[in-house]
Amino acid sequence: MKPVLFAAACAATAAALAAAAWADSMKDASFEVTPGQYHWQQNTSVAGIPISEDNTECLTEKKASMTLSGLARDLDKSCTVDEVAQTADGYTFKLICTGKIPGTARAQLVHSDRSMTITAKGNAKVLGIPAGFSVKADATYVGACTPDQLAHAAEKEAKEAAKGG
Repeated sequence: MKPVLFAAACAATAAALAAAAWADSMKDASFEVTPGQYHWQQNTSVAGIPISEDNTECLTEKKASMTLSGLARDLDKSCTVDEVAQTADGYTFKLICTGKIPGTARAQLVHSDRSMTITAKGNAKVLGIPAGFSVKADATYVGACTPDQLAHAAEKEAKEAAKGG
């Protein structure tokens, strides 16, 4: 009996380790929100200096299907994600940027079909000087896009596609 229990325990441990290794090796994740107008509010602090942004954007069906790596590239073309892990309501991940302001952060995305919140906290180099930073961005669905907004968004998507982005 004991060898059977030991073998079962070893098998269970191996399965748990394999699952953990798979979860740790996720390099990206995708998610969707309802297409439409979203009100975005972003608050960033770099070395204690606050920067805020507030706008409304039309997400087409194409843009409402997103990836974490796509969100990172929207932040800066040099940014990528790694160490992605799924949570009950989104993902945690590591944000890595190598561009003009290089740095890394631990980040979290929480989303539903009509909202998303991204928080990140990390360290960067600003003019070669190490500095802490934090970001909180909220997007909330406010309604359907107008025909003019959809036309403008389609035009913008076509330009991005022509540039290879």
